[in-house]
Amino acid sequence: MKNRVLKTIGTITKTHGFEGAVAVKTLSGSVKEPKINEPVFVVIDGIPVPFFVRDVRYAGGDTMVLAFDDYTTPASVLMLKGCEVKYEIPEGVEKAPDLMIGYTICDANSPFTAVIISVDEQPGQLLATVDMNGKEIFIPLHPDLILSVNHKKKLIKMSLPEGLADLNL
Repeated sequence: MKNRVLKTIGTITKTHGFEGAVAVKTLSGSVKEPKINEPVFVVIDGIPVPFFVRDVRYAGGDTMVLAFDDYTTPASVLMLKGCEVKYEIPEGVEKAPDLMIGYTICDANSPFTAVIISVDEQPGQLLATVDMNGKEIFIPLHPDLILSVNHKKKLIKMSLPEGLADLNL
């Protein structure tokens, strides 16, 4: 069984509404927004337990509202108050994002290659900035686009959408 690398979204502060949602105080800075039908991990007694997201929205400021499959009443989620909520870092990008600086992105479908100069965590994804002839190009480090990662060679082989590099110029 592979080890999961989890990153904290925030802490559940209270129940929200009458349909089993919870309010999560997110960490300062950019936080990954969970996707509907995908799991987040609620840490219960030190153990990350997967909960599948039924609904997600921002209630303003640093508060995210999450609703989980099979939890439809305030009483069903009351025991989650005070628990941390985490998400799994995509396979191949399990190292800290800053450690990806200096890696080369290589597209399997074109001659595009570029070196990562920075990585920014945006809601829902990691975004790599590469330098292409003096211009910054943004490449989403999405697991669906990553074919392989070779940490020894610092190489990320990707299948980039056609024209992505051209759109950024």
